Amino acid sequence: MPTFQEKGQEEAAEQAVLDADVIKMKKIRLFVSFLVLVETRSVLPKLIKFSGVLLKPVPCLIKSIHAWLPATTGVVTTHALSGATTEVQSEQGNSITLKVGEELEYQFHTSRHSAQSFQVNGLPEGLSTDLSYGSGKVSGKVSQAGNYTIEITGFHYQGYSGSATPTYKLNVNVEATEASITTYFTPNELSHLGNTWFDSSWFGIFYNPESTGWLYHHQLGWLYGESTEVDKFWFYDLDLQWLYTTKELYPYFFRNSTQSWHYHLQDSSSYRFWDYSSKTKVP
Repeated sequence: MPTFQEKGQEEAAEQAVLDADVIKMKKIRLFVSFLVLVETRSVLPKLIKFSGVLLKPVPCLIKSIHAWLPATTGVVTTHALSGATTEVQSEQGNSITLKVGEELEYQFHTSRHSAQSFQVNGLPEGLSTDLSYGSGKVSGKVSQAGNYTIEITGFHYQGYSGSATPTYKLNVNVEATEASITTYFTPNELSHLGNTWFDSSWFGIFYNPESTGWLYHHQLGWLYGESTEVDKFWFYDLDLQWLYTTKELYPYFFRNSTQSWHYHLQDSSSYRFWDYSSKTKVP
């Protein structure tokens, strides 16, 4: 049986072993902590960056309280057509200038995704559209001077249905041909007969060579016309000089040189006017 002294020595030895194990575990833990710290320093920025990507709002995929706006007005915004950045475009630009009677052929299309139908508003008299899948064309001749805005919108499906593109605006500036008398007749009341012959619903048939101020009326002969308002004219006649008439006054003319009224004899083959002042027929 061990003595009290021997028993104390055995307990001291066992305690020393336990203390050594504790010290060894502390060293192991310290080493592992050091490794974790080193690895964390290299991985942490990646985790932060990855977290930022996950938290970043993505347009058209998730709804976010953050607003997504283009940095400049020139940036194309995302809209609903196929959920993609799709818009109406044209290589000819969105502003066209032409003369009255000049031929226009303007082509447009949708980028990225093709629209199956187009809605075109604001076409001036004389222009028409030719529309197909993903593209279209505006063509014709504008007979009246002015500034026009044509609005073009593409739709995902036929019949102007489904999601739509932003409305594209084409500005058309139609300038009057210098000294062209035909530009002052109401367009839908003036028919083009071909070879610069025209038929006015109220003034009759006349020839306007090279779109100038001169015209040859089928009954009145050669006249030079000037105007600043639609359907209101001063005509210079080689014999009677300046004559004034309008859509409302015709077949009456006011003769400036005699300050008298003349009536156009439309059924006469020998005389052109009846002069109310002299009460005579005028050839």
